[in-house]
Amino acid sequence: MLTSAPLPSQLTAAEQAELTRLETVIQKGWTTFLDVGSALLKINADRLYRDKYETFEAYCHEQLGLSRPYAYSLIGSAEVNQQMSAIADIRVKPLTESQFRELIPVPEAKRVAAWKGALKLAGDKPVTAKTVRQAAAAFRPKPTGKPAKAVKPSPVAGMNLQPGLKLIDDIEKLAGEPRGQR
Repeated sequence: MLTSAPLPSQLTAAEQAELTRLETVIQKGWTTFLDVGSALLKINADRLYRDKYETFEAYCHEQLGLSRPYAYSLIGSAEVNQQMSAIADIRVKPLTESQFRELIPVPEAKRVAAWKGALKLAGDKPVTAKTVRQAAAAFRPKPTGKPAKAVKPSPVAGMNLQPGLKLIDDIEKLAGEPRGQR
């Protein structure tokens, strides 16, 4: 928790103007990735890359220098933002790409609950991607991979093989060749 220190002095008009300008840069930076995600979503949905590229992935890689997973992460963030922006009862909304990224795999109907869980988990501390990941884990779909193939037990599993091994030892002794020295 931040402690309040005594204010050293008032800002000059020039300093206040500079602070306002810098805060605007920060605020725009927070939303820029969402704007990029929205643009990528539109380009992909309308196939606006098709005159020069066969696939959206090729367009992202060659034209924009973005990897496929990152491009889709930006798109997912924009989609989550659109959904969360429509919810009025959320006092604090996700701000960073990493926060949005943790909500992408959560089913749309459960994202708000996952975000509210992250807010509750964070308490009075800042919400981090780790906090969102922890809260969202309960809402993510469980992996639905094929069930593991049942392994048939060996026909000799659970059998007492000692009498058989003893018999082999006896036969080998009679033959003059102890087991393990062949």
